[in-house]
Amino acid sequence: MAWWIAEKGSAPELEGRTEVSETAAKNAALALSVRNPDVCFQVRYRVNANGGTEVRWEAVNGQLVEITGDARKRT
Repeated sequence: MAWWIAEKGSAPELEGRTEVSETAAKNAALALSVRNPDVCFQVRYRVNANGGTEVRWEAVNGQLVEITGDARKRT
């Protein structure tokens, strides 16, 4: 599974920086959010080739929020 980081509001397709692991993508999104205050970066993934893209994490101002359905959990 590939993970990628994109700014919130950008096209849901594969655009942005791609990472090979969830941990690397989360760390990169956090770093981008620190360097770009008040900009939300999403860690996205695609479960399978035929499925749509999903957002797993959002990073803003050095804070990481897990996206789980309707609930959001800060980590």
